[in-house]
Amino acid sequence: MMLAELPVIGALGAGPGAAGAVGLAALVRETVAAGVDRRMLIFRPGRLEPARRRQGQVALLREGWDGLRRTSRTRCFDLPRGGLAAVEAPPGHHLAEAHAAIAAMLEPAEAAAALLMLRLPEEAAAVLDAIEESLGLAAAVEAAAPRPGRAPDGVAIAQAERALLSADLTAFLRRRRVCRLLPSGGAPEPLWEDRRVAVDDLRDALLPGTDLALAPGLARRFRRSLDARLLAGLSRAEDLRDIGPLSLALGLPAATSAEFLRLDTLWPAALRGALTVVLAAEDAAGDPAGFAFARDFLLARGHRVMLDAAGPAAVLALPPARAGAGLLRLRHSAALPPLGSPAAEALRALLPAEPESVVLAGVDRPAAIAWGWEMGITLFQGRLIESRRPAA
Repeated sequence: MMLAELPVIGALGAGPGAAGAVGLAALVRETVAAGVDRRMLIFRPGRLEPARRRQGQVALLREGWDGLRRTSRTRCFDLPRGGLAAVEAPPGHHLAEAHAAIAAMLEPAEAAAALLMLRLPEEAAAVLDAIEESLGLAAAVEAAAPRPGRAPDGVAIAQAERALLSADLTAFLRRRRVCRLLPSGGAPEPLWEDRRVAVDDLRDALLPGTDLALAPGLARRFRRSLDARLLAGLSRAEDLRDIGPLSLALGLPAATSAEFLRLDTLWPAALRGALTVVLAAEDAAGDPAGFAFARDFLLARGHRVMLDAAGPAAVLALPPARAGAGLLRLRHSAALPPLGSPAAEALRALLPAEPESVVLAGVDRPAAIAWGWEMGITLFQGRLIESRRPAA
């Protein structure tokens, strides 16, 4: 976590203990800015052995903290997930006493994992990492390692297509709100719902042990069948009755298919212009003519077109302006260039210039929001946004 991420925590709002996390983050920022020397003790009960995390056991350990609350020389913070933090001017005798009292009740390895004695400003990064962990944001989502698989054959795809006709896609449907989040503060403001099928998860269920990438033609056929099933389900009157602004991830053929035409016909007139069709930049680059036809068809019907870029390379290969797409969905990942670098400025120059024309997806940590804000992005989507936005 970087200092640039600190305003993100406050902007997101949060549950129990969040105020302590925000306050501690602010103290770290002030301490670093002023160059003031401080000592810090952090207690992380989530690092304890499972048997030790029982309520009575943790309450006993927290008693070792009580002395810190009774002295005016320390400032204490209650963090989410039962965490605790205390700050004291050097030499930090009260912190040392509390550390010794709690460590005496633990095994050495447990004490080393659950208790942190740190110095500010030198170890500010470690303090911020602990804050992030207390908020439940430390476990970054990593892409699963590719698994060896066999190429599917036509028989297997046909069986999967038959299964799709009656399959319940609920477990494989991913719904994420696209929200506005401003650096000036406030909770995430939901704007529309992004809906897409987790293709890899569905493949594992219907075609276990296969790798669709080994059979591109059959992969496209499977995707067309999947999109048709998704559109058919969405076109039911009961599903459209309570529909709101929506973005829908589709393959190129599905955007002009009979199933989409049916959805277009049934789409509520009051929401004309509130349906965004998301098309992969890789598909657009691979079939420019097909993409141009789908784009023009959708725009003529009053729908919005969004280019979905898995990373910066896709944006550089097919800039949204050249593709004729005014909207871009960019996924946050380690591949994004560092802020202030020439690569970041090159990417910034290719982003659509209109306000709220870029959605940063895959937002699982404050670093993603901090990066987006610095790049002029205010629309975000991801697990972190979902966990912090107000309930509908």
